[in-house]
Amino acid sequence: MQDFHEISGRGVYSVEAAVRLLIPYLEDTGRAAHKAIYFDGWDGLAASAVLRAIAEQPPPSLMKKFDRIIHVDCSRWKSRRALQRAIADELKLPQAVMAAFDRQDEEDDFSKVDVNSRAEIEDVTREIYQTVRDLSWLVIFHNGSNDTIDFSDFGFPPFNWLSPCRVLWTFRGRLRLNPQIKEKVDSSHLHIYTPLSWGFDHDTAQLILEEAKEIVNYIQHNKQGINPKIAANCISYLLWFNKNGGSTINYDWETHASKYWVCDGIVEGDGQFDEPWDVSAALQQQIRMEDCSTHKVNFHKDQYTEFWKSVVAHTSESGVRTNDIIVSSKITSFFLAPQNGLPISLPLEMFQKSENLRVLKLFGCKFSFHSPPFHCCRSLRFLGLDNCEDQQLEEEDNQRTTTMECFRSLWVLDICHMDWELDLLQDVTEQMAANIREVHIKKGRIWRSNLAWRRLWNLRKLRVIEPTGSWETCKMDEVKDMVKLRLLDLSGNEGIQVLPSLYGATSLRSLVLDGCVGLEHVGAEDLPRFLESFSFDVDKGNANKLICISLAGCTRLSDFNLRGSFTILEEVDLSGTRIKTVDLKIVDAPCLQRLVLLACVHLRAILWPENEMRQLRLLCIDTRGGEPVRDASHGSLVSLEQEKSCRAFISITDMKFLQLFDEKFIWGWPDFKLNLCLFIMETTKDDGINCNEQMMGTRNREGQIFHKGSCTYTDVHVGKIISDHSKRSAAQPQPSDFHVEFGDRISGTDTQSTQGIKAITYVMNRVQSLHVHHNSSITTVIPEHMMSIKEKIYWRALKWVRVERCPKLDTVFTTNYDIVCFGELETFSAAHLLTARSVWSRGRIVNVVDSSSFAKLRAIHLHFCPRLKFVLPLSWFHTLSSLETLHIVCCGDLRQVFPVEEEFLNQIATGHKNGMLEFPMLKDLYLHHLSSLRQICEAKMFAPKLETVRLRGCWSLRRLPATEYHRQDGPRRVVVDCEKDWWNNLEWDGLHVGHHHSLYAPQHSAYYKKRHLRGTVLR
Repeated sequence: MQDFHEISGRGVYSVEAAVRLLIPYLEDTGRAAHKAIYFDGWDGLAASAVLRAIAEQPPPSLMKKFDRIIHVDCSRWKSRRALQRAIADELKLPQAVMAAFDRQDEEDDFSKVDVNSRAEIEDVTREIYQTVRDLSWLVIFHNGSNDTIDFSDFGFPPFNWLSPCRVLWTFRGRLRLNPQIKEKVDSSHLHIYTPLSWGFDHDTAQLILEEAKEIVNYIQHNKQGINPKIAANCISYLLWFNKNGGSTINYDWETHASKYWVCDGIVEGDGQFDEPWDVSAALQQQIRMEDCSTHKVNFHKDQYTEFWKSVVAHTSESGVRTNDIIVSSKITSFFLAPQNGLPISLPLEMFQKSENLRVLKLFGCKFSFHSPPFHCCRSLRFLGLDNCEDQQLEEEDNQRTTTMECFRSLWVLDICHMDWELDLLQDVTEQMAANIREVHIKKGRIWRSNLAWRRLWNLRKLRVIEPTGSWETCKMDEVKDMVKLRLLDLSGNEGIQVLPSLYGATSLRSLVLDGCVGLEHVGAEDLPRFLESFSFDVDKGNANKLICISLAGCTRLSDFNLRGSFTILEEVDLSGTRIKTVDLKIVDAPCLQRLVLLACVHLRAILWPENEMRQLRLLCIDTRGGEPVRDASHGSLVSLEQEKSCRAFISITDMKFLQLFDEKFIWGWPDFKLNLCLFIMETTKDDGINCNEQMMGTRNREGQIFHKGSCTYTDVHVGKIISDHSKRSAAQPQPSDFHVEFGDRISGTDTQSTQGIKAITYVMNRVQSLHVHHNSSITTVIPEHMMSIKEKIYWRALKWVRVERCPKLDTVFTTNYDIVCFGELETFSAAHLLTARSVWSRGRIVNVVDSSSFAKLRAIHLHFCPRLKFVLPLSWFHTLSSLETLHIVCCGDLRQVFPVEEEFLNQIATGHKNGMLEFPMLKDLYLHHLSSLRQICEAKMFAPKLETVRLRGCWSLRRLPATEYHRQDGPRRVVVDCEKDWWNNLEWDGLHVGHHHSLYAPQHSAYYKKRHLRGTVLR
């Protein structure tokens, strides 16, 4: 123990007295007074009750010392962030501040941060500091963690001699009696404790009652079936039996504590109703069961000895002393175990007078299975037998038929390490079937042909773990009619090959198949829809036959546990479930081919296995909701499995989910080809399978995006421009091996976390084709703040882009051009961007020679972008060396297609031939209804391979690109289809620089204008 400043409260045995003991220390304002006071209670007992009493009813003198008293109860510890939220709740911080918790929790969900590891939020810490810095505070804190807490980490000023604040705290609460925990309190804290002899008297009983009041207050629901007195009796039950035999007898509190309380009658209720069982289970959940067994209470001369008994008997060749194992008529709970491991032979008359016995658990005993000594216990509710042996009776006794009366009233049966094939009379079996709620079998057996599971229709829990024989009793549909069954645990049933039909077990919530290595298939068709928890854990060294797990359609499934080695597992389908995190981290499934997660609305993360999944052929993820296709991984997908690469179809509604694709994801593996189609959309009802058809579909048909009345000219329709051009331009691009589509209502584009931005960067640098459409919220594809981190978005693999119908889009791509970017881009097209002002933003001027950025860009298509000012600013050499086609229609505000940064413009004028910027591959120009266009490029253009120019309504444009001067007399003059008036107003530099009207072949229509009324056009 640390060198505490200790104060003992000897002689103080009530909450009120402890409050009076603590108040002077809290009110002490002297410089030597401790700012942090730790109260340990009575060896851990009732400390939480004392703190609550001070917080809820502080004396007036204490209230005068502090501006505010806040009470923070984190006795059930979750995380440091949960503590910060509790502080913020107590301070009543604004809703805008409280919303930060939900935002950060969501970020952490996607970032795969464990709930228990989540730290405090800096912005909230600052807000707390602004709230508390000028006031005096008393913080009353219940600490359920295993470490001391420094409140300065959460925004409070340091609790030093200058601070007017105090903290009163404890590690205790929820029956946390572990004596070692107080060793973690350092010497800077004033440690106040009240030693307790743990002799059971009125004071001890009252302290237990105070602890019980605290625990009952934590129960959120079903409080009507329990009160502090009942809870105190339940606590006393734990403490009493821990004192009596706790070091030898395995009471298995975690599994059976709540059942003991109901069966003994402490929690009252009929076994047929769920309420007392639910209340008892809720009480157990509020108690720290792992800590309550560390203290031994001396229950001498108390009332419980009359009703509860636990015997650890010493056996020898001469047997056991009879008086040690006689069970009186008042005993309600009895536990018996040998001290030295030798079996105890039970006399036949041992329980003859035990008419009130309700809970019986025997360890290592010998008795006749044909006629056990407890067969006459008509009130028995809980029967537990562990490592018991059959003791043959004399021949005349063995011929008697014994009526097993004890089974008529039984609620819980727990059998371990023993085979006892029950041979019950039919009427006993029927009565037992009507009453029994739980059967727990571990490494044993009880059933036979006349005790089929289907007859136990009232069961709520059935555990058959590592049975000594096949667990089946008849047909494989024997469990389907157990409509009340909530838990089925078949762990260790190595012989089971086919899962029994559970579809009719409509109340089943938890299914455990750990170690069922003979099972080949788990199918959704055999499972109830409301299953909530599923576990299949196999030791890595244990070979298993599992091929497929399909839980598709289990709409309430939120807990999925798959662990171990599955050497031939091919498919996992969790479609339509509520799973948030799919944890495959410690799964070894080298043959896994299909992973299907359709309609998984709550999905936030996938923890990929350490070992590579090189056989994976199909990955389907859809977080949009809707009805999942239960057989999606078959049928239409079979052909995909024949491919040698993995094909992924992913539909998500939040870009934060891109954190799924980290360095461990499959495309990072060497020599592994990934064919990925990533949807990021919400409005469609596609199931993610036929994404190629939907992504391009018929909405990209020629002419569909044009309005009938948009043309000024009657002789040339815009659609014709595209038709005539189709032979020369590249074919309509199709989704690539790595396609990304942004649709409506995509969220997460404003993510601030470094990990989230890195994930988006990681994915976008691998995108080959991008389609952004019908999004009413984004202002740019990737926000500028995401471009400022160390790992930048290069768009290094992007080949084609299509952007359309995004009414708030301002700049398509934001980039600084300080890195090589868009090195593979070939085609860009945009349509119906009503507010977009640029395609690529203006960036920093970098004085470097860049021969890679935009070097493969061949075609630019822009349609109906009325507010567009420019397309791509040029600031480096070798720009657009592959550009062949420039096609722009109905962009009324466009003034320059390619503005040039001033420094680069000067270099062109002085360092380039004829002061012109060369576009060596440019062949076709299509410019229609660009009323504000003054320049195609701010620098003079030279296009030696220019072939076709089509223009309509570009009345402010005065120059065409220069071309090769030797075209003057040849057949390869540039064809210019335009208005005659416009042609006549063009400006020329001269034949010597390839810029002369003789190098072009103009074509004019005789009737090319509609008649318009003279006047002003209102826009």
